[in-house]
Amino acid sequence: MASSSAERKKRVFRAVVREYVETAEPVASGAIVAKYNFGVSPATIRNDMAELETEGLLEQPHTSAGRVPTEKGYRFYVREFAGQSRLVERDRRRLQELLAARSGGADRDYREFARAVAEMAGETVVFSFGDGRTYIAGVANLFRQPESREAQLLSEMSHAIDGLDRAFSELRLRLTGDVEALIGGENPFGQDLSSVMARLESPEDGSGLFGILGPRRMDYEANMALMRYIREIFSRR
Repeated sequence: MASSSAERKKRVFRAVVREYVETAEPVASGAIVAKYNFGVSPATIRNDMAELETEGLLEQPHTSAGRVPTEKGYRFYVREFAGQSRLVERDRRRLQELLAARSGGADRDYREFARAVAEMAGETVVFSFGDGRTYIAGVANLFRQPESREAQLLSEMSHAIDGLDRAFSELRLRLTGDVEALIGGENPFGQDLSSVMARLESPEDGSGLFGILGPRRMDYEANMALMRYIREIFSRR
């Protein structure tokens, strides 16, 4: 995407994803024109969004005039944009302090850490460490999402919680390196959900898996920045 029009189209796509993450509502071209200064006519933005739909990155749900990202679109978004964000200093300090406290034994420390991450992300946190024990925090966050109003997704969310051990067994074989976003059909917790997962390696705590679980409409930029920093601080322990 070397041309200026192609670069603008990428920026339009990013704007659509960010608006959808924030509102959970299909995004119309008018909303993009009103909020973002692209320096082109509304007709050009509409054409860009139509081309993005043709390319399979956006889709029009039902009869709505607005568009939402597709599974392919989310993967493109993660590849192009999710590596650019950095965790804010306030959250970096909080995570460091939680790991440094070590006041209540490993089990309590892990639970408190998972709860803090769930609060930061506004999502559900799943965590497996050491002897294979699994922890989960922020389950209520998953069921507060607008998507939970859909009966099929509500059922899938419940199955995701019940199937933690199975999902972790699969992930131990699949995850090898850096932070990964597992979107829709590639996510072992359910095809209508996504997770941002990482294998943790700690000199003190051994090996583990840590992840953030939410709807496909999760904030991949923020969650991947959070997971990269968690992986970094565990590797120093």
